[in-house]
Amino acid sequence: MHKDTGGITSHLLGGLSSCLRRCIFGILSMGPVPHHITFIIDGNRRFAKKSNLAEGIDHKAGFSSLIFMLRYCYKLGVKYVTVYAFSIDNFKRKPKEVQSLMEFMREKIEELLQDKSTINEYGVKLHFIENLQLLAEPVRISMKKAMKISWSS
Repeated sequence: MHKDTGGITSHLLGGLSSCLRRCIFGILSMGPVPHHITFIIDGNRRFAKKSNLAEGIDHKAGFSSLIFMLRYCYKLGVKYVTVYAFSIDNFKRKPKEVQSLMEFMREKIEELLQDKSTINEYGVKLHFIENLQLLAEPVRISMKKAMKISWSS
């Protein structure tokens, strides 16, 4: 009889990865940790198109990576993180694409406000800056709600 060892292998690799991550954090936290880190989000549409990935998958992967990095920043003791998530150049895209990005942004901001999100877990304070009037109204409403909630806790 053939046993499925994929689950066991995956579990072992996950444990090894977790152990390695803890070791790396231990080493990094011994040195000077920056007080402020900035991330510039890039969805990498060209890669997604070339790889025949579904539209928007690049943005979802970018958001997941950002949350992953925010957790690392918190664990390392970084006090401030700035995220550039939507440049003025994005408005040069097709209207349907801009609308899709706006909806994605609103959806992810709302997701950040859920009980088990990184924001609540680590007590993150959100502050959205620049000309928010350029953004769709539902996005602005979500941003204002997120700032109000994160600063009141």
